[in-house]
Amino acid sequence: MRVCTARQMGVIDAKTIAAGTPGQELMERAGLAMTNLVLEFLENSTEVLEQRGRVLVLCGKGNNGGDGLVVARCLCEAGLSVAVMMVADRDHLSEETRLNYDRLPAGVDVLHPAAGHWVGAAGPLLDEADVVVDAIFGTGINPPLRPPFVDLINTVNDSGVPSVALDIPSGVSGDDGRVDPVALAADLTITVGLPKRGLLLAPGRDFTGDIQVVDIGFPEDICLANSSDHHWLSRQNYLAFLPPRPTQSHKYDFGRVAILAGSRTYGGAAHLAGMGALRSGVGLVKMAVPLELVESTRVGLPEALAVGLATTEAGTIEKVPGAVMEHLLAKQNAVVLGPGLDSDPSTDAWVVDFLAHLELPLIVDADGLGAFSRLDREFKFASSSVILTPHAGELGSLVGLPASEVVARRFELVPELAARWGVVLMLKGSPSLVAAPDGRLFINPTGDDALARGGSGDVLSGLIGGLLAQGLPALESALLGAYVHGLAGTLASENSSPRSVLVRETAAAIGPVWGAMEIEASSHAQLRRQIWPVSSKEDE
Repeated sequence: MRVCTARQMGVIDAKTIAAGTPGQELMERAGLAMTNLVLEFLENSTEVLEQRGRVLVLCGKGNNGGDGLVVARCLCEAGLSVAVMMVADRDHLSEETRLNYDRLPAGVDVLHPAAGHWVGAAGPLLDEADVVVDAIFGTGINPPLRPPFVDLINTVNDSGVPSVALDIPSGVSGDDGRVDPVALAADLTITVGLPKRGLLLAPGRDFTGDIQVVDIGFPEDICLANSSDHHWLSRQNYLAFLPPRPTQSHKYDFGRVAILAGSRTYGGAAHLAGMGALRSGVGLVKMAVPLELVESTRVGLPEALAVGLATTEAGTIEKVPGAVMEHLLAKQNAVVLGPGLDSDPSTDAWVVDFLAHLELPLIVDADGLGAFSRLDREFKFASSSVILTPHAGELGSLVGLPASEVVARRFELVPELAARWGVVLMLKGSPSLVAAPDGRLFINPTGDDALARGGSGDVLSGLIGGLLAQGLPALESALLGAYVHGLAGTLASENSSPRSVLVRETAAAIGPVWGAMEIEASSHAQLRRQIWPVSSKEDE
């Protein structure tokens, strides 16, 4: 699904209206679709529908407020007790919003407190509310917020009442995710037409909760012509990427990956990449490491095959003779190169030459990328299936830019470079961006500061390499790997804190992430769980 900025959404809306769909009709469609999701949210989270509990709708003067008024009317007609608190005078409402204000049924309680009394008026309403619907700003906000709104939003956040944001949580910039100084912390965000980029970028994404997108009939040609080739994938999209895994199978059915990694200084990087690969579901992992790391690799990763390679005086991998490399890569389905290789001129020269002749699917990370920047060489790959996974500093070194400029220009730079180099390019960060050779850009929706530590990228490269070896195309391998890796980091910190998570714990959490996805994606997995129940901490 394409992603748009707030400005682009405004153009799409205006052109849809100009093409013959009245703005009032679009607002009605949006409100009805949002109402259904609010009712579903209530059904899943409380017994409010049975209790005919109270819904508080906070409405601003713009069209987002109009959406909120449609929701208020529809919820009242569905039998719920609804209160609307306006944070704008009727005379200042947009035309469509004023029309929906006038359509509110008598059963809806409407309050018009002055700005200085918003907090005082909201307090009793929040005490009675089962859910708050945020329709204050939507995308029509450019932080910073004025003090009365800051006080009101802080009051809602502090109340602990579940909240649903319409289109985007109030206080979050739809373009870049800025929050200044606060935003409403939603449990669910229902966004219209296309996801807004600000929902996917930090810090805005920390305020969205679950994201649901509602289609209100914006013409596809108008959306395509007025949005960038940037994409957001739903949970269902990622579930569809799962490699098939028949129960009647053996290790050779799930591929073989070779990992060329490690040095005297960075032996742990090779180990972590191996852990990521072993957790990917691949059938066999072969670790090609400096000879002095072989024993520790065999002890630390007994599930992998460890092969020792000759080293330079600096403890890096020496140029591997052709016959040795041919034997090493025989029957392999994918190669991971780079984690912990370190920077030695002879190793760098070997890496560049090796990649120019290797035809297997390939992921290049860390010092594998650094070899090109240190030698000032352009990329040349024999493989038609290549994934590069730099962070901002590494990508900056490759193109002669400071990391800060890479981050500032990432939405244009990453797809441009992926197309120029003919590769799948992942810029690791918050969020990670994945670009296809055809210029499409995908924004990864998972991951947090639990991954902000040395070694996380090594686990990721091994994980992606294992997916490549199982036969997933390069783009899908990168997308699924980034998604699962992000979820694993979050899961690893669930019972502690993101600040204390060890990278090996993130690797260990990959298994439970796969398990949850498989149960959700497969009726067979659900049936197997019923036949062979697995206890969890919640069951104990």
